[in-house]
Amino acid sequence: ELVKELPSPVYLFYSSEDFLLYEALASIKDRYQGADAFNFDVFDIKSPDDTKPVEQIVDILNTLPFLSERRVVVIQNIQKIPKKDAKKIEDYIANPSNTSLLVMLFGGASPKLFEEAVAKNLKAIAINVHEKDIPLWIKEMAKRKGVEFTDRAVEYLINCVGTDLGMLSAEIEKFSFWNTSMVDIDDVKGMVYAGAEYSAFDLVNALRSKDKREVFRIFENVNKNAEPQMLLGALNWQYANLLSRSQGREKRSFNRIFRLLHEADAGIKTSKSHVMEDLLIQLLKN
Repeated sequence: ELVKELPSPVYLFYSSEDFLLYEALASIKDRYQGADAFNFDVFDIKSPDDTKPVEQIVDILNTLPFLSERRVVVIQNIQKIPKKDAKKIEDYIANPSNTSLLVMLFGGASPKLFEEAVAKNLKAIAINVHEKDIPLWIKEMAKRKGVEFTDRAVEYLINCVGTDLGMLSAEIEKFSFWNTSMVDIDDVKGMVYAGAEYSAFDLVNALRSKDKREVFRIFENVNKNAEPQMLLGALNWQYANLLSRSQGREKRSFNRIFRLLHEADAGIKTSKSHVMEDLLIQLLKN
């Protein structure tokens, strides 16, 4: 759509990944804000300091651009807009200005803000990266930074960091300052919070020894510096290594461990409390 100069007068970009919406906004800013700052506005419904009454936003959209062909208005977190204000936006969408571009960013999987008849007048686009495509996404992001990740490096990065695209992007960014163009697994181990890996190694040993006091002592220390998902990924990596060296009946005992890790991952993503503590208790019982 950017290549085509966003031809529709009204867009609704939606995603359950905040990072992808941030990327979309950054791309729009790169294209329009620098070239024509007088005709570019961003409002955030979620932040009282960064927005205006909807009537004023509509007035801006209906104002002729200053020495330019088109005025651009972006509304972030449109999912937070009150119903009475959504109706005012609806009225604008029904008859949009031909000298303005309205872009709305919606955090969520299925936007249902406007009446169906009005929704036909806007272009709604989902911005998603499916989990199976994350390895390819990592490689593409790395390529933009001038580095190349091996398959082993990508696998290890996902194991350590998880599938949160914002966290993955932050780790990839670190390698843009390296003097090498090829990143392998050892490079990722050295850069991506090595402490989480070593702590996970100690943690797994304490868990296997059923040493409750040591388990929670290690967890308390690592929890100060590592995101739960990063520690979870490091634990997954350690247990996967143990599984590869196990035999016969011992392999079956890992099924429950990986199920517990999977449940903890889901719990973290849905913001449940005490997920890691509950996981450690369950692993001690295993």
